Amino acid sequence: MDVDIKKTDNVKINFINADQLLNSTDIIKTKKNLDKLKQELGSLFEYELSQNIRQNLNDSVYQAVFNFYNTAYISDLEKEKSKLYPDLEDRKDKIISAFNYLAYHFGDSIIPERIIYLNKLFSQVSCSQTEIAVGLENYISPKSEVIQSIPNSQLYQWQRDRMDIQYLERDILLNWIQVQLFNEMDGKFAEHLIQAGKILYILNAAFPKASERYVLRYKKEQMEWANQNEAIVWNYLIKQEVLFKNDLRMRTNFLNEGPKTVGLADDAPDRIGQFLGYRIVKGFMDKNKALSLSELLKVRYNTILQTYEIK
Repeated sequence: MDVDIKKTDNVKINFINADQLLNSTDIIKTKKNLDKLKQELGSLFEYELSQNIRQNLNDSVYQAVFNFYNTAYISDLEKEKSKLYPDLEDRKDKIISAFNYLAYHFGDSIIPERIIYLNKLFSQVSCSQTEIAVGLENYISPKSEVIQSIPNSQLYQWQRDRMDIQYLERDILLNWIQVQLFNEMDGKFAEHLIQAGKILYILNAAFPKASERYVLRYKKEQMEWANQNEAIVWNYLIKQEVLFKNDLRMRTNFLNEGPKTVGLADDAPDRIGQFLGYRIVKGFMDKNKALSLSELLKVRYNTILQTYEIK
């Protein structure tokens, strides 16, 4: 899926570190920067910040914002996050490169106007139609003192295991692709499998030189398990007769992030349904190499499913 992106190598995205601007012990500076951000940024910024301080952004809200960033816990988080800042410039180049690939396939209208780094209290990435908000606290080292101080009942071990800055650009693109190219649906389990596969296949196109393990966000041993047990998982789904049922429990167990895929062996990685959907879509596209990604979006799930062959 590696293509020549020279013709679309002109993506312009504004990166704004709102945390860096708002995290201050000088309330006058906080007010000045908050006023500027409110003027420049869209509704996503206001919504995310209002969630943090638990009130709407009115003229006197700067006091609540100042208090939020100067609480001991948030202050410690922000101090630890600042260690990531030197790495963000290199990450920025990788993010822009990925959006260049996306623009090659879907046009410039797919590009966000800005990416905002803003404390989201461990909710990871959210998107509007024009902006992306990213909580960098999700990428702090899990070995850091501030993360170690959080009780396991508030931040589970599997969530800590996912805290890795190398996946920043991957997570940003994944969430953006989901919002921009796909609608939420309440359909058959197989429909959700194929949609998850399409999302990951397009994500792979945005990172054509990346490994499948990176795209799937799997560790080496997780990828090995998925590869070795693909046929077993498929046969399990057939035996359970769930593919053509609208089954919320199965979707949650097989597609959502978590410590594992519920219903399978204890060492089964989470999101095994996403892995399976990706394999099915990739197999379909390998057989239909002339098909564009835009055309892939329109292909019905059962058409893709019929081509699946377990290797």
